[in-house]
Amino acid sequence: MKISIVIPTLDNPDDVANVIESLNLQSLLPSEIVVVDSSSNNEINELINTISSQVPLTYKRLGRAYSFDRLFLFLGKIPLVQYFLPTLEQGRAFPYEATNQGALIAKHQWLALLDATTIPNRSWVQDYCQIIEKGNVEVVLGNTQYLASTFFQKILRASTYGANGIETSPGSFIKKEDYLNGFQITEGVRSGGDVDWKNRVKKNFKFSTPEEPYLVYPNLPKSLFPCVKKFFIYSMYTAVQDISHSIKDLYLIATLIFTLVLIPKWNSIVGWESSSYYIPHITKIWFISITLALLFSIVYNRLVLSESSKPLFRNVHKLFILILISFAIYNWNSLFADWVEESVWYFPHITKIYVSIICLASFIYRGLYFPIKNNISLSFLFPMNWFLVGCVGLLLDIVKAPGYLLGTILSPFLKTSRRSIARI
Repeated sequence: MKISIVIPTLDNPDDVANVIESLNLQSLLPSEIVVVDSSSNNEINELINTISSQVPLTYKRLGRAYSFDRLFLFLGKIPLVQYFLPTLEQGRAFPYEATNQGALIAKHQWLALLDATTIPNRSWVQDYCQIIEKGNVEVVLGNTQYLASTFFQKILRASTYGANGIETSPGSFIKKEDYLNGFQITEGVRSGGDVDWKNRVKKNFKFSTPEEPYLVYPNLPKSLFPCVKKFFIYSMYTAVQDISHSIKDLYLIATLIFTLVLIPKWNSIVGWESSSYYIPHITKIWFISITLALLFSIVYNRLVLSESSKPLFRNVHKLFILILISFAIYNWNSLFADWVEESVWYFPHITKIYVSIICLASFIYRGLYFPIKNNISLSFLFPMNWFLVGCVGLLLDIVKAPGYLLGTILSPFLKTSRRSIARI
């Protein structure tokens, strides 16, 4: 089997060097390593020209990163705004875009998808080739274990990824012909495209996923702020795509409940008319603003963009339903019991109970159920670390909620593309 390894990269020469070294230590060497680079400098290009490698290296420059490049390019697509912006050079490529370009220039029959921060073990190529030959399968998916060295990384891993291997697109083998024939990874998004790609591949090909992890990911965030930033951005791009519907529903309803509790009480919190932060009719303004934003997204999607966004309409539909449900919960006692405490329909503190149940369920799930299910040792969780794990998990859930909401509203502007055809 002739295999081309495709590696997208951006401003991380040390990681690229580690991956190339690991590929040169494979028990069965691949036939080619394709590095697709959109870094802000030439360090990776210089590395490729100087590093010693038994495996032939192919380098492709795909854009050059600069500050706020994707934002400027995004603004340049909006009517009227584009006339006020200068002609912009192509900035950074998202990993999926770089992977697709690497697949186009790969020289060999089989593609192995990788990234610069995931390290395969020494038998990865050889064992995957044997799985394909002996199992008569068309695709082998990656199995990646997330490593943690610092205390924060261990807490984060316990609340999110767990200690078991996870099915991933990095590490996957697929024929180049099949990949290019409508099964590229979705472009235009920073995250979630790999999940969509796996779902489509699993529906259309005979596939296998090894039970044991063949790759490790050692680069989890080492502190809270970059972790929060990463999860917010990833949740925003995930909301654009046709994946993770139940998760997005939960985050949308959590966001709506939070705002429904906070916004009607805003003026009483800040001090009514005596405060400079007083906002007359804030609840009405909030409800009308969300409604108009969603309607504008639909109109813009229909009249300006050439392709409709199915996730947008699905999320808008759900969002309107969730708004009505949340309003009903918040106004339950006034609508159904007319604030008569003796009424059979009166439910004391219904909104507080609703919010508390959601927060408590998330805390227990992240702090206890999920870590234990995913092989986090009890000696690490107890006596007190489970509480920190639950706090980090709950914080990330809160952070992801506005990301999903923002992604839903912006989805017609965050245009994605892929070619997907039915397997015959």
